[in-house]
Amino acid sequence: MQLLRLYLAGLQNFTLMTDHQPLMPILNHYSLDAIENPRLQRLKEKISPYLFTAVWRAAKSLNIPDALSRAPLSHPTPEDEIAGAPSTTHLRTVMAVYAVTSSGKSPAQDADRTLQYLRDAARVDPVYTRLLDCVTSGFPSNRYDLHNSLLPYWKIRDELYADGDLVLFGARVIVPATLRHRTLSRLHDSHRGVEATKPRARQAVFWPGINSDIANTIGACESCQLLQPTQPQEPLMNDDNPTRPFESVSADFFTVAGKAFLVIVDRLSGWPVVVPCKGDTTASNTNRIFCHYFREVGVSLCLRADGGPQFTSNEFRDFMERWGVRHVITSPYYPQSNGHAEAAVKSMKHLILTTVPFGNIDCEEFD
Repeated sequence: MQLLRLYLAGLQNFTLMTDHQPLMPILNHYSLDAIENPRLQRLKEKISPYLFTAVWRAAKSLNIPDALSRAPLSHPTPEDEIAGAPSTTHLRTVMAVYAVTSSGKSPAQDADRTLQYLRDAARVDPVYTRLLDCVTSGFPSNRYDLHNSLLPYWKIRDELYADGDLVLFGARVIVPATLRHRTLSRLHDSHRGVEATKPRARQAVFWPGINSDIANTIGACESCQLLQPTQPQEPLMNDDNPTRPFESVSADFFTVAGKAFLVIVDRLSGWPVVVPCKGDTTASNTNRIFCHYFREVGVSLCLRADGGPQFTSNEFRDFMERWGVRHVITSPYYPQSNGHAEAAVKSMKHLILTTVPFGNIDCEEFD
């Protein structure tokens, strides 16, 4: 019905014959909100502008649409082509007249220069001529009988069809080799990236290896390379999955209200422990804090901390080895790699400033 909209739109009523009986109530009586199947909803939405009455007819009585819906068993004979030539010519004439009428231009004004360039290049391209011949007369049954230049088209041979002197792959025109460089330049006129250019190409043109050619063209563009954004940061990857509380912890120092604190947070439960440092953030004091922490909750198997001087000192490293704790130092110039501890620091700063603005956490309000 969408293909015949020029003839059906605006009619007071017409009859739609189908051999699919379950569709009868849906086409004739169901409203759009009464249909739950998404596919039937789309069908009902597409045919909603038309006024028709659907009637059922047995398949054996629908000879013409039934024949047109089937794939041909053999290629047309010369007699078939002669018999169908008048119909084909009439259809092309009707479509040309409709195109000219819709655009309001004369046939000379309506001529598409780009398509003419493609046709001219296709006629003199031996590979393209060979491909057109295979599409119109049929590909060989064995790929080894195909010319080497046409092997890239073997996998898509069933999706190729001819329109005059041009070969199409779906809605995309296969571009002759002599015009591919020019086509790539036109696709890159907007100087967008590879992933933004590929969808534009998928709308109109095709040839084997077009995606690689697009990437190479954009990679060779000096302007695009100069304005290319800096290398994005890699995504954070969590390489440990603790199975019990305090098995893996994160730690970080922070300062709030003029006082220094150390936060140690469990990576399984998220439970934070905040310890005031009283101005002493040396490795020795850090060791004492972790001794008390291990004595109360148990020795952790893994500790994550940033590259602060306390955590990278030999004294702290020896302390971790004595207690059998694997110490992981995160990237010093990438705070997100220690994001678990950073999030705990943010929460604890907010808690301290809202409960004890002067930083004295040894009180009932903070507890």
